[in-house]
Amino acid sequence: MKNDEEVELKWWEVKQGMTPYLKKKALEKKANKHAARKAAKSAEKPETPAEKEKPKVKYFSSQKKVEKTGSLFDVKNIPSDAAELLEKFDSVISSTHPLNSKQRAQLPGLIRTLSHKLTDERGDRRVGYMNSPEFLMAYVHYFMQWNLVRLTRLFANLSPDFFKLKDGDVCLDAGSGPLTLVTALFLARPELRKLKLTWYCMDISQGALSIGENIFLSVAAALQCEGWNIIRVKGEFGASLKEKVSLVASANMFNEVVQDFEMPPDYLAKKYAEKILLYAKEDCGVLLVEPGFPKAARFISLLRDAFLRRKCIMYAPCTHCEECPMDGKAGGKWCNFAFSTEDAPKKLRVLSEKASLPKERAVLTFIACRREEELKKNENPSDLKDLRFRIASDPIRLPKNRTGYYACSSEGLLLVQSARPLLSGEEFKIPYPKKEFHEDWKSGAKIIYLD
Repeated sequence: MKNDEEVELKWWEVKQGMTPYLKKKALEKKANKHAARKAAKSAEKPETPAEKEKPKVKYFSSQKKVEKTGSLFDVKNIPSDAAELLEKFDSVISSTHPLNSKQRAQLPGLIRTLSHKLTDERGDRRVGYMNSPEFLMAYVHYFMQWNLVRLTRLFANLSPDFFKLKDGDVCLDAGSGPLTLVTALFLARPELRKLKLTWYCMDISQGALSIGENIFLSVAAALQCEGWNIIRVKGEFGASLKEKVSLVASANMFNEVVQDFEMPPDYLAKKYAEKILLYAKEDCGVLLVEPGFPKAARFISLLRDAFLRRKCIMYAPCTHCEECPMDGKAGGKWCNFAFSTEDAPKKLRVLSEKASLPKERAVLTFIACRREEELKKNENPSDLKDLRFRIASDPIRLPKNRTGYYACSSEGLLLVQSARPLLSGEEFKIPYPKKEFHEDWKSGAKIIYLD
C-alpha cells in the first residue's frame, strides 16, 4: 500500500472507528470516484488530431459594436398630448359616462369581481358579460384604462413601416368592446390621426360599442382632431362586411374565443387565420394583442405559423420569419413582454390599490404582420452580416454573479449575458457571428456576451 493510502487508512481507523473491511471499502469507493473524474476529464479532450478538427459547440462573444435598434415600451415615444390625456383619462370617461356617489363606492368591489371572471373564473363567465351594466361600468372605468396604458405604449413604439395606411382606407377592430384598441391607436400615432379612416368596430355588446364611440369622439375632441369614421357592427367575429380592409386588429379577443371551444388550438389558429385574411386586402396588415399568459401566447404563436404559411411577413415582435423559439409548446418558454407600471396614471394606480389589485407591471403577447410578396429589408441576404434579437424575459440570475436574459432571434433562443441591465422588449443588433456559439446546458439557448 502506498504511503498516502496508509496515512488515510490510519485516519479512518482513528476518526471513524471502522472495521478493516469497511476501511477497505471506503478507500475503494474514493479511488473509484477519482478514476471516474479522471476518465470524464480525458473524455472531454480529443484523443486524436482528427477529433481536434471537429467543430465544438457554438460560441460567440460580441465585445464591440452592440447597437440598440428599438424597444417595444419606450415611454419617450408616447406623444406628449396622449400622455397628458392618459393621466386624466378618468375625467374623459366621466364627461360622457359619470358615476354617482353610490356607483363610485361600489366600483372597487365590482372591479374585483370582474377581475376574477377575467382570470381565475375565466372558464365560467358568460360570453356576453359586457352586456351587464354593472360589469360594463367596471370595465370602462378600470380595465379599459389599463388596456389603454398597455396598448398606447406598444403602438407608439411599433415601426412606422408597419402602418401603411392612407386616406380612405378601411380597417377592422374585431372584438372591439368599448373601442379600446381604436382609441389607443389614435392616441399613439399622430400621423394616423390626420388620415380619413373608416373603422368597422365589431362586438356582440351594442352597449360597449356605444359607450366606446362616445369616449373615442371625446378623445378626438380633446386632441383637437377630427375623429375617424366609426361603423358599429353588432355581431360575432366572422360577420360579413361590405368591403375589404387594409388593417385587421384585435385586442384581448382570442383568449375569450379559445376557451369556449374544445377543438385543438392548432386547428383553431388555422381557422381564425383564414377568417382574418378573408377580411383583408392583398397588402393588409394584421395586429393581434392578447394578455401575456401562457395559453394566449401559445395561440398567438400558432396564429403566427398560420400567417407565415400564407405569405405574411412578421414586423413585430419577431426580428425574423423563422420558427418561433418561444412557442410555449409542451410547457416550454412562451413569448411575452412586460414593462413597469410606475409611469401609469396615478389615479389609476390608486384605484387598483382600492380594488386590492395592485399592478407593478403590464404584460402582453402580440404579433404584427403584413401580407406581402417581397421580404422586409431586414430579411434581405445583404443584411445577414448583422444578427438582430429581442429581449423576451426578466433578468435571470446565473452563477458567478452574472445576469442573463432570454431573447428571440433567427438563430433560435438566445441567452444574452450583459453587465448592464436590459429591458423586456428591447431590440439589439450585433455583427453576425463568425465563430460559433456555446449552448446553455439547461435551456439549449445559444449564449451571447454583451459585456
